[in-house]
Formats: sequence, structure tokens, C-alpha cells
Amino acid sequence: MRRKLLSALFGFLGFILFAFVLYRAGPMEVLGEIRKLGLEGAAGVLGSVIAAWFFGGLSWKVLLSSLGIRPGWTRLFGAMASGFAVSYLTPSAYLGGEPVRVMLVGKEGVPLTEVTATVVVERILGAMSIVLFASMGGFFAIGSPSISPSTKKVLLASLGGLLVLVLFTFWSFVRNYRLLSRGFSALFSRFPRAKFLQRASEKVEEVEEAAHKVLSRRPSHALIAFLFQLLAVFCNYMRPQMFFGLGQKTWLTFPQLSLYFSLNAVVSTFFWITPAGLGIAEGGRVAILGIIGITPERALAFALTFRFLELVFVGIGIGYLVHRGVGFLGRRSVRSRTSPLGTGSPKEGTRKPPQGPSKRDRR
Repeated sequence: MRRKLLSALFGFLGFILFAFVLYRAGPMEVLGEIRKLGLEGAAGVLGSVIAAWFFGGLSWKVLLSSLGIRPGWTRLFGAMASGFAVSYLTPSAYLGGEPVRVMLVGKEGVPLTEVTATVVVERILGAMSIVLFASMGGFFAIGSPSISPSTKKVLLASLGGLLVLVLFTFWSFVRNYRLLSRGFSALFSRFPRAKFLQRASEKVEEVEEAAHKVLSRRPSHALIAFLFQLLAVFCNYMRPQMFFGLGQKTWLTFPQLSLYFSLNAVVSTFFWITPAGLGIAEGGRVAILGIIGITPERALAFALTFRFLELVFVGIGIGYLVHRGVGFLGRRSVRSRTSPLGTGSPKEGTRKPPQGPSKRDRR
């Protein structure tokens, strides 16, 4: 009950903030700026979003193939859209839908821990790409006179903390330190009656081992996946250029693009506290774009245009989840609980002979 009340409260606050930002910018003025986008600008905006999704899907597919997992394109992008929908509608810009992705891509005979490991590595590589681009913006933020010293300190501390965390996490998987599983084991040693801690330690250790296998024994796959992640983030990095440049013929400079990207990454990481980031995303982007000279109505038009496209992908993800996931996730959950390994795969030595995929699995 408390969680529902808290979610409702944050949702209400987000709606109030969104209404306030829209009122200050002027609804008709914002609509007029969207209409100025034109065919060329609309094509650029749509192309940047689709390209980011495509490169992100390629990155994950490369990591899956490193472990011999080869889902079809429909299953892959359907799982990605479903995971994105769950993350998008919860107070999290980048995390939350990963278990959905794992369940939808994993199938009979494929341990869910291996699929989970590919998602973990993909998220780490994605975070490294985001931090790399955001660091460029942090460099330009230092010399920007329009940013207050206190804001610069917050930005640099946030980016520095993200950089250290991401690199440490990446290195711990490369060296196979197994910090998470050791943490659960330490907790179990202190609370031996909590058997779920022991099971969690075993499952997390399997994920860590599979992630280590991808990063250390399949370095070429990890490198290619990282390059695709860089391309996906670059497409997001170019979003303002697609809207303001192609659409409104106001081309932004490299420092302006970098500054916007870095500040937006900080807002999306630390302040995305309302469902779908309602109000937070719009208010944050209006404020950030204001620093580089974009008026509120143009900034809000930019935010709402990409908000609409994001909601389209949310709808696709929910549709795929309803079509394939409602009963399917329940069956996978039962198999995971009843399997001796807890991965949804049969016990070693009793695995059934492989059968041809059903029509639903091929989808």
C-alpha cells in the first residue's frame, strides 16, 4: 500500500510539474514549433531513434551469440521493447526491465543465467558509452560561464562517480572477482536461516561466471558489442541536431551538443523519480537547453517530440508482452522455481532431446 501511495504521489507531482512547464512555455507556441519540424526534420528525428534501437539490438545479439544463443530478430527486438516499456514506466530511466528481457529471450534448454549475463554486460558497455560521451560535456561545462560553480561541482562529482563505478564494475567482471556472490555468501554466513541468500549467491555466481566468460574469453565479441553501443549512444547524442538542425535550421555546436548530453545524462540517472520521468524529463531538458540558448517553447517541443516516439516504442513493447509474455512469463517462472538449477533448464543428465521450435518460439 505504501508503495502504491508513493507511486501515486510521484505521479501526481510529475503531472503538476509537466503542466507547469507546458503553461510557462505556452501550449500553442510549443505546437507551432513542432509543426516547423518539416518532413526533413521528422525523418531525421525518426531515423535517429530507429538507428539507436537497431545498434542497441545488434550489440545485445553479438553478446548472445558469444554464448551460442541466437534468438530471432522478432524475439530480440520484442524483448528489448518490452524491457524498455517496463523501465520507462517505472521511476528508472535505464534499469528495471532487464528481467523481462531475460525471460522473453531465454527458452527451453538455455540457462537464464547466461542470458542474464549478456544483459549485464550489455548494460555495462552501454553505461561506459554514455559516460564517455557525457565526459566530453563535462569538459565543456567547466569552462561555461552560464553554469554556476555549484552546478559544475555537482556535475563533475556525478560524472566522476559514474565513471569510477562503471570502470570498477567492468574490471571486476573481467577479473572475475565475484563481488556480488561473495557478498551474498557473507550475508548467509551471518544469517544461516535465510536460505534464499545461499540460493541467490549460487545464481549470482553463475551470472558472474558467464559475464566473465563473455568479457575475457570472447573479447572480440565484447569489443564489437561496445562499438555498437557507441553508435547507439551517438544517435542519442545527435538528437538535438536532428530536431533543431535538420528541422529548424538552427545547428548546434559540438560543445553545445556535449553539454546538453552530459547534463541530460545526469538528470536521467539521478532524478528520474516519477513514472516515465513525467515532468522531470521535460523540465530538465527545458532548463538544460536554456543554458545553450534554446527558448522554452522550442525546448519543450523537442522534448515532447521524442516523448511521443518513446511512447510508440512503449506501446510496441506492451503489445509484444501481452501477446507473448503474460502466460509465457508465468510458465518460465514456474520452471525456474522447480528446476534444480533454478535456471529453467532441465537437470543435467535428464535433459530431453531437442525438439523443433514451435511457431510461437520462432516468433
